[in-house]
Amino acid sequence: MKKLFVFCLLVALVVSGTVQVEAAKSKDVEVEWLEQKDFHPTNVEAATSRLAFANVLNQMVGYSDEEEEILNLAGKLGYWQDDEGDADSAIKHGEAVKLLAYFFPNQTWDENDKSNKPVKWGQAVTYIQSLADTVFTSGTYADETVEGSALITQSDVTLENVTIKGDLLLTKGASDAELNNTKVEGNVYIEASIQNTVKFIESDINKAIVYTFGQEASDWTLVWNDEFLTDDIDPDKWTYDIGNWIVDEDGEGIAAGWGNNEKEYYTDSSENSYIEDGNLVIEAKKEEEPITDQFGSYDYTSAKLKTKGLFSKKYGKFEARMKLPEGQGYWPAFWMMPEDSVYGNWPVSGEIDIMEAAGNDTSTVGGTIHYGEEWPNNTYTGDEYHFPEGEDYTGYHTYSLEWEPGELRWYVDGELYQTLNKWFSKGTNEAANYTFPAPFDQEFYMILNLAVGGWYGGDPDETTEFPGQMEVDYVRVYELTGRDYKEAVEPSVDIEPLPEDAKQPQEDGNLIYDQAYEKEITIVDEVTDAMDETYWNFLTLPDFAGEGNISKETLDGTTFAKTDIKNAGNALWAIQLIQKLSIGEGRTYKVSFDAKSNANRTMMTKVSGGAERGYANYSGEKTMDLTDEVQSYEYTFTHNQDTDLAARLEFNLGAASANPVWIGNVRVEDITGQVDESNQKEPLADGNHVYNGTFDQGDFSRLVYWETVTQNGAEAEAYVTEEERFMHMNIADGGSDMKDIQFKQNGLQFLKGSTYDLTFRAKADQDREMSVSFVNEDGSMVYQEAEEVSLGSDWNTYTVSFEMTKDMADLNGQLIFNIGGAAANVYMDDVRLDQTSTYVDYSDVDLSPLTNGDFSEGMDGWGAYIHFDATATAEVVNEALLVDIENAGNETWSVLPEYAGLELIKGLKYELSFDAKSSVPRDIEVTLENGGYYRYLSEKVSLTEDYNTFTYQFEMTADDTVSLKYLMGQFAEAHAIEIDNVSLEVVIPEDAN
Repeated sequence: MKKLFVFCLLVALVVSGTVQVEAAKSKDVEVEWLEQKDFHPTNVEAATSRLAFANVLNQMVGYSDEEEEILNLAGKLGYWQDDEGDADSAIKHGEAVKLLAYFFPNQTWDENDKSNKPVKWGQAVTYIQSLADTVFTSGTYADETVEGSALITQSDVTLENVTIKGDLLLTKGASDAELNNTKVEGNVYIEASIQNTVKFIESDINKAIVYTFGQEASDWTLVWNDEFLTDDIDPDKWTYDIGNWIVDEDGEGIAAGWGNNEKEYYTDSSENSYIEDGNLVIEAKKEEEPITDQFGSYDYTSAKLKTKGLFSKKYGKFEARMKLPEGQGYWPAFWMMPEDSVYGNWPVSGEIDIMEAAGNDTSTVGGTIHYGEEWPNNTYTGDEYHFPEGEDYTGYHTYSLEWEPGELRWYVDGELYQTLNKWFSKGTNEAANYTFPAPFDQEFYMILNLAVGGWYGGDPDETTEFPGQMEVDYVRVYELTGRDYKEAVEPSVDIEPLPEDAKQPQEDGNLIYDQAYEKEITIVDEVTDAMDETYWNFLTLPDFAGEGNISKETLDGTTFAKTDIKNAGNALWAIQLIQKLSIGEGRTYKVSFDAKSNANRTMMTKVSGGAERGYANYSGEKTMDLTDEVQSYEYTFTHNQDTDLAARLEFNLGAASANPVWIGNVRVEDITGQVDESNQKEPLADGNHVYNGTFDQGDFSRLVYWETVTQNGAEAEAYVTEEERFMHMNIADGGSDMKDIQFKQNGLQFLKGSTYDLTFRAKADQDREMSVSFVNEDGSMVYQEAEEVSLGSDWNTYTVSFEMTKDMADLNGQLIFNIGGAAANVYMDDVRLDQTSTYVDYSDVDLSPLTNGDFSEGMDGWGAYIHFDATATAEVVNEALLVDIENAGNETWSVLPEYAGLELIKGLKYELSFDAKSSVPRDIEVTLENGGYYRYLSEKVSLTEDYNTFTYQFEMTADDTVSLKYLMGQFAEAHAIEIDNVSLEVVIPEDAN
């Protein structure tokens, strides 16, 4: 064991011809590399030559014993002030500090305002001493405590049971250093060229920071990192996702393949993720025997590591250096998800893909954000980085994201290739977008994974070599400290006209050409086939296994495109009818068409970008319920992304059903400025009549839909801060009456005879009163006199009930909070107005919307969807629905009989009843859901071999058209299920009219 104290070392250099250091056990040991040089000064007051300073610094850095290396480098860097760079001339303080800062960029030195004065030998001692209190040079050091900082300069040094109270510096010469059961209370600084040779074994360190010689000062400061220098993956930094399914809180499966059609089963096994040579390795393997769980079996394993629950951050710089595997079906990714989904389900709360790649194209990586409304009405924006010739992602590259309020920037090896500053987030039950920069204004955690298969690059094939490895050198996260973060700027949406070279609308305003299918439809059944840029295209690409053909058929004088489906494929887009069109930023469009099938089935349509736009979803996915009769469908959307001259109107006919589809009278029209801006507020999807009751929507004021009115000299201002996101009513003068300050919202629907509950949270600076009123549009008619509420200094939830007169309805009523009369400030949040009862004239209501529940008319009104992974038949036998299931498939919906087109009324209570049995005891699921898969009823049904009657009641929260579905997939054995006596009835209250 050898110990060297720097101060003693340099003093000894000055005083004597050789350096002798006292080690443990009082043995004198000669350190060869510190032999006296004839160019060293002989006393502390003598000037230090450049050669002498470079010689000592050379030893500290750990270069070979050739001081000329540092001398020459310093000359090239311009650190010598004179042109000749004479090695014998005295080094000046400014030169010494620059040289030290170059080799030790994380340390600081005081020049003492002597930058142009020569460095005395004693001052050189002080400079070098500031690097470390102790230097470890060779061999093993055990059972020691270093009160200050320490330095390792030579290779193969081992520290065992050592405690270092300060920092530990490992210089270029300190390769193959090993810290075994060692504690470093400060930071460990490691020179980059040796980082992957250093090992931490059961050691406790504050933070490992990798540096490079000449590292320039940065605006970014490291706050979290993993250099993967330990033997095992650090459980304090990484946890795992396990399996192949997204599951809910109860462990019930929600979506297979992680929602992406992925084929791997993620494990936490050291076979799939481990540390080797200073790298995290994520290894995807093809298993000899499939891995099985309660949901299915899987041929591939891999790993997905995440920092959720351990580290998350809002804003900063996130980067990883890695190399990726090549091969069809590999999908490596470095990405981020919200720690808490405060805005709603995916992707309302956002997703940031820092880097993802498809294994069949090593020349390209992508960066993307996912945002918008809840799936399937979501969208995304992204771009690709193309490597220079001679490079690809199978070599090491650094992938970075710089994230500031309202702006995200993507880099590869320091080269900026994408900047995004326009996105939005809108909750399912909200009227307006959450205030920008939502959703990217919350903490996100990091994910590293290597998927096998999936939508991004397709599934592996016979060319794919296993195993595949994703090797990660490091992951680092930085805080912006060199300047303030940018302030978010609300994105402006410019309404742009189409450029002259765009595909222009026809004379009747239709952006779709050849509405009557007079031109030949282009068939695209190979990836290399080109699409027609102007007219219709029919796509059945082999990656998605869709098979079908298209023809023309006249129905009631209108030409329809008829698609016959041989194989529905493995995705909605396995079979597509597409026409390209040009759409402008900020413009609003209406899509309309007629369609039918020969039975009940669904079809998804949307307007999207092409491959060059990452197939961005512009309109949201619109799922339409088709029947055996021609019906008209329409939807509108505003294009909030850049103008796209090659957008795509898609009719996606795959996966859902093998029933044919007829499509005709297709129109896309620009209706910008034609949308009725009515003040009336339809109740939100969750029943709330109040818009923006959470004060987190609209412009930066976060007060959209709300108004403050003062009178009689009262002075007050309502505001919402980004941090707190509740309403502050700052009252300078409360006036003499509560009504002198009114905080209100208008356009609310008060239906005759209906009752409502208003709930809200509130508090005040001190105890005070406020009141609530319900009035008409101009305040001339008061439906309920002001009801007083007592506020305290703590948050409380208050409820005010309201009953509308049975004489009339008001679709433009007002809710008013009267806050005047006192000077104490008021705070409010979570405002809701819910209808608690509805006055219904039941003589006008269809009390039994479902017909043929006894199957006396065969399958009339009923349909069945059998996914391609299942084998089953559905038919009526002895006036009961018999579903004979040979193979139930992998999804709950792989076998699905349904009754579509049920028009149900908001506020009414319904009762669903049916008889059912199964030849093998099992659970199925019964749902009532709309075309966007929103469920008004979802129940698990346990079937036995005998008929049982099942009865459920539910209340509709919106007027909607829904389908009754029985989900019978995802079961191992062959069996048969019978359903009979299906009834859906309105429940009429005893006191109803």
